[in-house]
Amino acid sequence: MRILITNFIFGTRSGTENVAELLADSLRIAGHDVMIFAPTLVDDAHWMLHTGHLIYNDIDHIPYRPDVIHAHHVSPCFIAMLRFPDVPVVYTCHSSTFELEAPLLHPQIKHYVAVDEACKDRCLSRGVPADRLTVIHNAVDALRYISRPPLPDRPKHALLLTKLTGVAEPVKRACAEMNIALDELGRGTNRFSNELEKELPKYDIVFATARMALEAAFVGCAVIVCDARGFAGLITSKNVALWRKNNFGVRLLTRPTTYDLLQESIKRYDANDAANVTNYVRLHAPADKYISQYEKLYRSAIKAGSAHISALGSANGRWAQELVATAEKRLWFRIASEMGWMPNTKTVELMLDQSKSDVLTELRSIAERQSDSAGTLETHIESLKTKIDALDREVLSSIDILMNLKAMYQALVPSFLRRMGAQLRARSKRGKS
Repeated sequence: MRILITNFIFGTRSGTENVAELLADSLRIAGHDVMIFAPTLVDDAHWMLHTGHLIYNDIDHIPYRPDVIHAHHVSPCFIAMLRFPDVPVVYTCHSSTFELEAPLLHPQIKHYVAVDEACKDRCLSRGVPADRLTVIHNAVDALRYISRPPLPDRPKHALLLTKLTGVAEPVKRACAEMNIALDELGRGTNRFSNELEKELPKYDIVFATARMALEAAFVGCAVIVCDARGFAGLITSKNVALWRKNNFGVRLLTRPTTYDLLQESIKRYDANDAANVTNYVRLHAPADKYISQYEKLYRSAIKAGSAHISALGSANGRWAQELVATAEKRLWFRIASEMGWMPNTKTVELMLDQSKSDVLTELRSIAERQSDSAGTLETHIESLKTKIDALDREVLSSIDILMNLKAMYQALVPSFLRRMGAQLRARSKRGKS
């Protein structure tokens, strides 16, 4: 079977990127031809190219038609569907909060997958039919994440593994009080590793959530589920089954992460019970079982056949309306905002003020040095200032205002005068030095 995996970013070995790598490796082992498409490639993606993986950031470079598309994230999913309109899609939702992950209905998507109960509810709330939705819990590569030696009776080394800031201080305090050495790792700590499987066996206790918590338990660490969003507590043999259904994630984080709760959980550390937790997850969460569930969905999706051209056209129009940048703040704006690409109103105002100052300074500089055209340019300056002041009074919430300013400046000031002004300023600086 030829399978195309789509992802927003690929190569960081964290989050959904880790899942895409796990899928690619496991599907290849199972005998499938696998390609990965991600508009942005980073870090390990380039190394994986040298190990035989087919990874592309340009959809036109995909060498052959896949039999099925395994999609993560709506944006690259849409690109792949437009490129291969007759190929069925299985779409997986990995987050109950990010809009980038939330599914949109499309006749080309034959089946939807949620990784936990929260994601399942998110999919249902977006109109996904229950009979086209399956929960497949996250899994771990058992060949890569091998079991560590038995835990000591008393924990000595701990790891804070988090993508978020704001949780380090109470964890540091709790570990210091218990004489436990603490290291930090993850995007929230500014310390990174592309080989987490080699890091985890060094630690007795790991503070983590979601996939990171699963991977730590899989290796054999005692795991306390917490981050800046909230606190769940120590994974035990009594709660591991239920907590895995919730991906050791957001629905369990019902209390704030405090020193007292952390200390209480550390005191509950039990090497024998942690070993029982590890035995459970290694039995129920290996990648081979995970892949077999997806293979069934792939075969079902292929059997379902292609959607009618009119249905595809209508759905593609709806998706394009949501995902293509327009003046209307639709889904594209929410995704850009959650990814940190859209500045807030205050930031835009500051950028506008600086841009206005730069434009006026440059225009006056040219006018002072070009007496023949000074009068005309001063008139342009006043006209531009009036337009800018009018823009100031509007409610600004998008970066396109800066583009408007640049366009005004370029339209009002001929290019030869802009170049001349730059040359004069450069000469002036040299004369002063």
